[in-house]
Amino acid sequence: MKESEYTYLSAFMQITRAISSSLDLKEVLHLIVKSTCEITGSKGCTLMLLDEKGQRLEVKASFGLSDQYVEKGPVSADRSISDTLRGEPIIIEDVASDPRVQYPQEAKKEGIASIISIPINLRGRIIGVFRLYTPVPCKFTQDDIQFLIAVAEQSGLAIENAKMYEHIKANYEKLMASPSSIME
Repeated sequence: MKESEYTYLSAFMQITRAISSSLDLKEVLHLIVKSTCEITGSKGCTLMLLDEKGQRLEVKASFGLSDQYVEKGPVSADRSISDTLRGEPIIIEDVASDPRVQYPQEAKKEGIASIISIPINLRGRIIGVFRLYTPVPCKFTQDDIQFLIAVAEQSGLAIENAKMYEHIKANYEKLMASPSSIME
């Protein structure tokens, strides 16, 4: 990964601008993963959110990875990233030999050597996982980890804002569709 503080500061500003440029959840999530991948020079990036039962992670946005890899199968919340879901960043320096990797053959075929998983925390509750994938083995620095934690925190806020906007918009449209209910 690129290591200069200036790069991360300008990177973080780029991500913040991307997040604030839209309230469309799908677009915001795509901008987050794309910008982060470009800034860090990584192979790919995914943003996964827990399903309603909190049992499985569902990929909501990805960048730099093939559809085949992204759609390889469900990611169980209790297997490869259970520690991340407890609030800890998890670094996998060698996907080929780490037992926490759920799909090691697919990762190798995709050209992924290392993975870092960061929890997406929203108001004290883990709602998902932000993952960065590198094509060569990587020893992530403390600056790398802190940068990715900041991106994950901003992602949580962006998700909340976009969901609130969608909820308000839906209520407004419902209200406007039945104007007689306004008068009652």
